[in-house]
Amino acid sequence: MSSLRDIFGSLATGAVVLSPGDFFAGLRTRLRATLPPNLRKFNSARGRGRLVKIHYGNPDFHYEAWHHTGAGRLEIGLHFEGMPERNTQAFDFFRTRMIEIKASLPRAELEPWDRGWTRLYETVPAAQLDEAALGRGSELMAGYITTLQPLLDNFLKD
Repeated sequence: MSSLRDIFGSLATGAVVLSPGDFFAGLRTRLRATLPPNLRKFNSARGRGRLVKIHYGNPDFHYEAWHHTGAGRLEIGLHFEGMPERNTQAFDFFRTRMIEIKASLPRAELEPWDRGWTRLYETVPAAQLDEAALGRGSELMAGYITTLQPLLDNFLKD
């Protein structure tokens, strides 16, 4: 006979699973409370599925939190999803700064990705969207934004 733990997983231990809408709303709220004042006024949009995109005026270059349900991982990163040539320029710009970036974001990886896109990201365990994943995700996203936004601003000026 199955136990409640077998059937309900961490629900049986008291962890509260959040809906994707509540999780990503909580992420935006925590970011607005914890980011430096000059970075609190961002634009955001929920994408299809389990993700949210955050940007500062250019939606082609946005921060993304994406829950990969099957893998049980939460991806946090900066995505370059504009024209392929501009994405390549962003890749080259950030590649030359990876030592500096890894000083603050040691697990960050930069890679070309689907459809000519590029991403600078990492993933953390998140079997479900709960309070623990929200805490880890919001802290990591704040680190990505505070570390990378000044660099992104410089890139976009060129």
